[in-house]
Amino acid sequence: MGERTGLAVVAALMLGCALFGPFPHPVPLLFAIAAAGAVNAAFPLMRTFGSALLGGVAAAGVGLAAVPFVTCSTERFTEVFTCTGDAPTWHLTGAVLVAGLSGAGLVLARVLGAAVLERRLAAIERAVTDRE
Repeated sequence: MGERTGLAVVAALMLGCALFGPFPHPVPLLFAIAAAGAVNAAFPLMRTFGSALLGGVAAAGVGLAAVPFVTCSTERFTEVFTCTGDAPTWHLTGAVLVAGLSGAGLVLARVLGAAVLERRLAAIERAVTDRE
């Protein structure tokens, strides 16, 4: 049950960051998608889908981390991202946070999947030894 609790905590952190964080777009959307992935990864039927969401968000977070610094350095693309004040810095911070939390969610989903598999194998082993 510890892994499921961990995934719930990661999902709550992501939702908190999406709702209350000072992050410019599209970072709150990444947090919301990753939170949905963490919640899905807690259930055996949806673990693969949740892990895929978490992995995709982690990759997107890494890929989008430095984009505002590049786009805000030229006048041509200033409408793509918010370039005022500390927006590029908050974008970088949020992208790194979402990638890190998604990675943590992936690890927890993997550990949870391995624990479930070990329990199933132990139950099969007990059933086989009981028949002998």
